[in-house]
Amino acid sequence: MTDLATRHGVGSVPTAGAADVHDERDLVRTLLAHLAAGTGGEHFVASTDVLLAFAGRFAGRATLGGTNLRAGLAMRALGRASTVHLVSTGAVTSALLPADLAVVTGAGEDTYDPHVVVQFTAGAEVRVGGRRVVAPAANRVIYVNDRPNRELIVAERFGDAAARADVVLVSGFNAVRDRATLTRRVADVRRHLARRRPGALAVYEHGAFHVGSLADVMRRELGPAVNVWSCNEDELQEQPGSAVDLGSPRQVLEAVRRTHATVGAGTLVVHTRSWALALGGDARARRAMLDGGTDLAAARYTHGDAVTPALLAEVVRRPRQPAGARFVAALEDLAPGEVTCRAAYDLDVGVPTTVGLGDAFVGGLVAALADRAAASAGP
Repeated sequence: MTDLATRHGVGSVPTAGAADVHDERDLVRTLLAHLAAGTGGEHFVASTDVLLAFAGRFAGRATLGGTNLRAGLAMRALGRASTVHLVSTGAVTSALLPADLAVVTGAGEDTYDPHVVVQFTAGAEVRVGGRRVVAPAANRVIYVNDRPNRELIVAERFGDAAARADVVLVSGFNAVRDRATLTRRVADVRRHLARRRPGALAVYEHGAFHVGSLADVMRRELGPAVNVWSCNEDELQEQPGSAVDLGSPRQVLEAVRRTHATVGAGTLVVHTRSWALALGGDARARRAMLDGGTDLAAARYTHGDAVTPALLAEVVRRPRQPAGARFVAALEDLAPGEVTCRAAYDLDVGVPTTVGLGDAFVGGLVAALADRAAASAGP
C-alpha cells in the first residue's frame, strides 16, 4: 500500500472516502481513509478490471461471500440446514459451494463478478507523504462491480422456500443503483414473504448502500414487512446528521429509538465491535438473538472459516470486553426492560478475520430464532 500510494501520487490521507471508485488511485485513497479511521465500508468500482488489477498485487484467497451465503455457511458449520438464494452462478462459485447446501437461483447465465475485500489488523502501518498512518482497529473494506447483484433478480422459487421456512433472511440490496429497480425488487420480496406460514419470522440485514439515498426505500418499503431489522454501527449512522458516540449509552439509546421508529420492524438489532443490542419485541427472543449472533461472530473473528461447534464452545468461555460490559450496564439502566444488550468478547487474536463478521452475527441470530421456533413447535 505504501508503494501504491507513492505510485499514484497520494501525498495525504483523505478524511473520508468517496462513495464510488473510478480508478486504482481512488481505490487506494478510499482504503487509506478507512485504514486511518479503523472503519469498514463498501464501495462501487467502475470497472472489474480495476478490481482484478488491484487484487493481483496482493496475496489473497477466493471464498464465497454475500451476507446470506456466509450466514448459511456459518449455520452449516454448526449443523443447521438452510436454503440460500443466489443471483449469480459460475464455475468458481460452483466449485466452492458445499454439495449439501440447498440453493435457489434466479441467474439465467454463468457470470464472474468477484468482490475484492481487504482486511487489515489493528496496528497495520502505511507510509503516506512521509508520515506513518496506523490503523487504530481491525476492519475490512469491500470493493464491488457486480451486475447480477445490481439487478438482483428474485427467483419465484424463493417464495416456495419462504413458505417452508421458520426464519427468512433478506439481504443484499445495497448494490442496487437504480431506485425503480430497487422498488420493484423489494415488492417482489414482500410478495414472497407474504407466503410465510403463521409464526415464521423475517429478518433483514441492512448493508452499506452504494447510492446512499436509496436506503430510504428499504426503510419505507421493507421495514414494516419484517420482524427484525439488523444493522452495524456504520449503517446506524448512515443518514446525514446521525453521527453517534458509540461509547455514550444515552446517545446510542436516542439513535436506536429513532431508527426503530423509522424502520417500522418489531425489533431493531445493532451489532458493533464492542456490543450488540436489541430494542423492541419479546425480551427472551432479544436475548437469544444477541447471544447467538455475538457467539458466532466471535468464533469467526478468532477462527475464520474453520468454525466448529467445539471451537465455538471454547470461544464463549472467554471474558467480555470490560468497556463493553460497562456500556451494557449503563444502557440497560437507562432503559430497563426496553433494550437488551450484550458486550463483545475480549479476544486477543494475532491475525483476526474481519471479513464476514456481520454475516456470521446474523447467521447466529437466525439460528437462534430457528431454534426457538423448533422448540415452540414441540415434539
